[in-house]
Amino acid sequence: MSSTAATGETKGPTIIVVNCIVTAISTAFVFARLYVRVGMMKKFKLDDALISFSLILGWMVVAFSIVSVKSGNGQHISTLTPEQVSGAVLYTMVGFVPGVLSFSVPKLAAIYLLTGLLEPSKWHRRFLWTIGVACVIFLLGCVAILFGQCTPSRAQWDLSITQKTCISPWVLVNYSEFAGAFSGFVDLYLAAWPATVLFSLQMNMRKKIALCFALGLGSVACVVAIYKTTRIPGLADPDFTWATSDLTIWTCVEGASVIIATCIPILRPLMEAIFGRRVMGSTGDRQGYKNYGTSKSNTRDELEMNSRRRKVKGPYDLETNIELGKDSSQDDILQKDGHDQKLGAADGIVRTQSVTILYGEGERTNEAPLAKYENWK
Repeated sequence: MSSTAATGETKGPTIIVVNCIVTAISTAFVFARLYVRVGMMKKFKLDDALISFSLILGWMVVAFSIVSVKSGNGQHISTLTPEQVSGAVLYTMVGFVPGVLSFSVPKLAAIYLLTGLLEPSKWHRRFLWTIGVACVIFLLGCVAILFGQCTPSRAQWDLSITQKTCISPWVLVNYSEFAGAFSGFVDLYLAAWPATVLFSLQMNMRKKIALCFALGLGSVACVVAIYKTTRIPGLADPDFTWATSDLTIWTCVEGASVIIATCIPILRPLMEAIFGRRVMGSTGDRQGYKNYGTSKSNTRDELEMNSRRRKVKGPYDLETNIELGKDSSQDDILQKDGHDQKLGAADGIVRTQSVTILYGEGERTNEAPLAKYENWK
């Protein structure tokens, strides 16, 4: 028994606090997303259902982590009674089931969202769904190995069973590292692909950066996935209840980060309603966002990716054009001796001043602005 174990050192409170906080934050984002979709847009799509299901899975992770901590998870196994070891191991293992689903299912929601917004080619769409579904299957394989590595499976948490046959725990560790790395790759791809699409479009740089940030937050989940993979060897540690504490935490953190990253692109209308101005560099209305993925025009309207969209200028941005005479001069046509002279339609020189009120300007080269002309003579 190590000296740290003898002191009753525990990570239990950290597990509960961190898991509750990150899940509560993800809950706020999901509720905001549902308010935009259901409350403001009167729609509920497949990705909304997937995200809602993922949130339920996240709270299941929290529930199982609390129960496992009460049984002794987060403490050194040598300080626990056989009953505590049994409960801690069982509920930790069960908690991994909704845990892996909580960060794999949101990837499917992200794919549904991105394919609707960015409209990839047919083969690319199939590729995206293939890696998304494969990710879920690979991660569920971790659960299958976890519960099937011993015969009978109950022997993993029931210490009274001595007649058992188990494979090397490193089989689970190696496979889980592969599945975790693949999960991180999917997160990174779903974050990088929108950036390549957006930067190929003709729009101002501020809008590109804002949209890339909104659609590319999955890269944060990729970083979390990579770090979590380094905690996987704890599954093979004899001090299971202590070594898997960090893995329990980062599993919950990864699920919350993927959920949040998938919700943020949907929240633009709510942010506009709160801050009273356009966000993410947008200049359009909210109508296009209601029916994303239904047509190509809708796709570009939602994220304002249409390069022909015009910037609205302020009411005082006026451009005055003076029409010149035949000699291209603007000499003073009034008498310099101070005497007034009325100029009729048939005699004298008439100067016409045309004031052009610009309502918008094109972003393409040589693109004429929308304008309204008012002439005064």
